[in-house]
Amino acid sequence: MVIKHAVQVAMFLLVAGCTTQTTSVSRPSAPETALQPVAAEQAISVTRANIGQFGAQEQNAYLVGRGDVLQIHAIDAAELTAPAGYLVEADGTIQVPFLGRVSAAERTTGAIRTDIATRLRAYLPNPQVDLRVLEYNARQITVIGDVMRPNRQALTTRPLTVIDAINAAGGVASGANMRRVAILRNGREYAVDMDGFLRHGASLPVLRDGDVVQVGRSAARNLPPLTDPAAEGITLSRPGYGTQRFDLDGRVVTLGQILESARIAGTEVQVLRMTRAGKQAFHFNMSDAADPQVAGRFALQAGDTILPFTAR
Repeated sequence: MVIKHAVQVAMFLLVAGCTTQTTSVSRPSAPETALQPVAAEQAISVTRANIGQFGAQEQNAYLVGRGDVLQIHAIDAAELTAPAGYLVEADGTIQVPFLGRVSAAERTTGAIRTDIATRLRAYLPNPQVDLRVLEYNARQITVIGDVMRPNRQALTTRPLTVIDAINAAGGVASGANMRRVAILRNGREYAVDMDGFLRHGASLPVLRDGDVVQVGRSAARNLPPLTDPAAEGITLSRPGYGTQRFDLDGRVVTLGQILESARIAGTEVQVLRMTRAGKQAFHFNMSDAADPQVAGRFALQAGDTILPFTAR
């Protein structure tokens, strides 16, 4: 029995090591109430003035969060280099010498770096800034159940798959049924197709902030699967036209590209996004929705819903 288990674990780790990382993650379809636009004053208005915060970024770009620690290096501005780094405080900002408060939470390091370099032009003709995450504290997942070391794990710039998380928890415990794995996400529980992974090398979900991975026991006994690749796309919902799905296929896709593909023009638009904190809405007036420098730079995320907006 021990030998059989050892062979299973070896196969488990061997296949894991040979499996290519994937950015494909399924998410549950948004509830019907999430498909309704919100009042314009309750949404984030996206314009030329703030589009830099939402611009298209590199694939899998990490969004800095509260509690992370950032490190800054700037040529000819040694005062900005703090050995202990800069803590992203509860208000989502870091306190930088000369510059004051700089917004950091929910932004990529590239966006923060650009912001700092832009502000430094008031003091330097050609500021050169490097910025990285020194400590990842903001985003975590949890692994529980039949693993050797149940734990919490930080999410970083490297996508973390279910198999990565299980291996980082010491692998499955003796006697565990490794084919029973479930993910608790946004208050709902989903089965993971471990059998497809073990038998055919099928891709496994990439974990998101707040996910709980449960291994063995009653996990995945009678749960809906977390395997719908269509759920990773972008949904366009138009009255009288129904809904359309646009696959991401691992690419960065902007709002402007979707509107152009669907031949939508001359209307206000909202993008609805489900987060752990609830529904978030981004509002574009008619001119900004048609502007390549605004809608053409707004990066969509998997699960986003696009709605033409009609004022009520």
